[in-house]
Amino acid sequence: MQNKFLEKPLLSEEKIFDCLVIGSGAAGFNCAVHLFDKGVKNLAVITENRLAGTSRNTGSDKQTYYKMSYSGAQNDSPFSMAQTLFDGASMDGDTALCEAAGSLQEFFHLASIGVDFPHNEYGEFVGYKTDFDPACRASSIGPYTSKAMTERLEKETQKREIPIIDKSRAVKLLIDKKENRAYGLLCFENGAFKVYFSKNIVFAIGGPSGLYRDTIYPRLNFGSNGILAREGIVFSNIMEWQYGIGSCKFPWALSGGYQQVIPRYVSIDANGKEEEFLCSYFSSIKSLGKAVFLKGYQWPFDPNKLADEGSSILDIAVYIERYVKGKKVYLDYMHNPSGNEKIGQWDLTALDKTAYDYLSASNALEKTPIQRLLKMNPQAYNLFKTHNIDLAKEYLEISVLPQHNNGGAQVDCWWQTSINHLFAIGECAGTHGVHRPGGSALNSGQVGGFRAAQFIARNYAKDDFYSIDGIKSKTEENIKEFEKEFDNTQRGGASNSLDILYKLQDNNSRFSSFLRPSKNIKEALSSLENISKEKILYTDAEIVRLFQIKEMLLMSRLLNETILYYAQQGGKSRGSYIILSSIDDIEAIKNGIETDKAFSDKILNSQISNNKTIISARFVRPIPNSNQWFETVWKQYQEKQL
Repeated sequence: MQNKFLEKPLLSEEKIFDCLVIGSGAAGFNCAVHLFDKGVKNLAVITENRLAGTSRNTGSDKQTYYKMSYSGAQNDSPFSMAQTLFDGASMDGDTALCEAAGSLQEFFHLASIGVDFPHNEYGEFVGYKTDFDPACRASSIGPYTSKAMTERLEKETQKREIPIIDKSRAVKLLIDKKENRAYGLLCFENGAFKVYFSKNIVFAIGGPSGLYRDTIYPRLNFGSNGILAREGIVFSNIMEWQYGIGSCKFPWALSGGYQQVIPRYVSIDANGKEEEFLCSYFSSIKSLGKAVFLKGYQWPFDPNKLADEGSSILDIAVYIERYVKGKKVYLDYMHNPSGNEKIGQWDLTALDKTAYDYLSASNALEKTPIQRLLKMNPQAYNLFKTHNIDLAKEYLEISVLPQHNNGGAQVDCWWQTSINHLFAIGECAGTHGVHRPGGSALNSGQVGGFRAAQFIARNYAKDDFYSIDGIKSKTEENIKEFEKEFDNTQRGGASNSLDILYKLQDNNSRFSSFLRPSKNIKEALSSLENISKEKILYTDAEIVRLFQIKEMLLMSRLLNETILYYAQQGGKSRGSYIILSSIDDIEAIKNGIETDKAFSDKILNSQISNNKTIISARFVRPIPNSNQWFETVWKQYQEKQL
């Protein structure tokens, strides 16, 4: 074997942790805190970069946390909220009920440690409606809700003196296949490999953002879900993503106020010619303004919002300008949409009633989009200003970009994966269904971490496990398998690793994003096969990229083969994507398309086993008819300690 990087010192820990949490975002730190408080104190957090990660570095104009209603006369309940989550399609009912039932508990946990959610003078945590939300369940502290959550939870982790092992990248799960259980990790840190043994492992690593070249994920975020795929872990809904309009220079979702102030959409060709391209998609300036305004509420691309000049027309229009016509596309906050002789000229008083009433109630009936934004949400303006982008003076380049993976590792109602003692929480868990209310992912990560901690503390923490010597022999077998994966790599000389990574990402961005042409997906899979056979040349500084390529090859395979399976089974457009026969059909979808309902009660499971991709559809688990008789539950709780 020409590649020899695994010959570097392999350091073995002479210690067995009760639990290792992989990832330093809001979900991971929350799980660590709950584990400690429940008596699991022999634990550690392992992270590739403590200051990176999605929850610490992303947000929106008003980043949302989704919970049960807690104000006014609203009639809400765990079952009602679970039904909303479940109605999003392809979501298991038991996890929906867990997320609903645990939402207030985890919300108040965050409030108790200093996440400053707003409440009125009577202590009611008032809410607002987010996308796919019927009940004003949303709350927020502004653009950086998840960042504040992460920082406060990290402080709680530090207070408990839980070790945080930074600059350590997990590269290989250690699995006892005979027992179907996880028992440790191979990590790469400080230029060498290190083994950590643990009775339980909680993955809180975010989504596989590295599948795409341009995303709304922070630049340092890549994802390492391929570690799970390598071990044959079953994934659910891996093809379900959210895509939407975001900024390119500084990656950020342009939802909420960024659209509600109704900026001007412009494209510029290679010769510098500017065009206000939305005018050709709408019958009137009023319908154009309404679609832009509604994009704030309806930020994710949704094929159901194409007909009748709906808000998702904007995503199609941006794609055509950028990828079909080869132009650059921008939002202009300095000027209103101009309109033209055909659709009419801009007039704020001619706005759609919904948009006018909202801006009026927000005291934001100003002359220009930037003035309206400053009046309604100055934080949203200052956010870009801190990244050297002044919306009052320059255009903002945009595209339609991936923002969140709604799929991930299949988990049960305790967030345990198909491998025992291995848990997945946050975005890497496949719990979100097709449509999810905005902010429900933050709640899911918190509730999932609590549930995993609860199960581990009461069922797995006292596990006798193996002896150190027994683990070491199993580890040698695991690492020998891992080495074989790198036979087609070579260190030294000229490097091609970045080119291969870009080729892989571009392949997915072209045909496996919010437009999914089945004819071209076959081409993408063929291209993926060719990429996987290329010899990877890398330098010492690029070893981590080598792991990234191998992991994303596995995830690309799962993604594309699942998309193709879905299309071949008759699945139609849904969620945040369109199924086409060919990319050439894009012009025909402006007036609406047929969307899928047949798969709404099913989940697609995907797994790589013995180098074969196994895909199957299973029915969702229904919302449980939970026991509500207190005396019975009290007795069961005492006996089972659940």
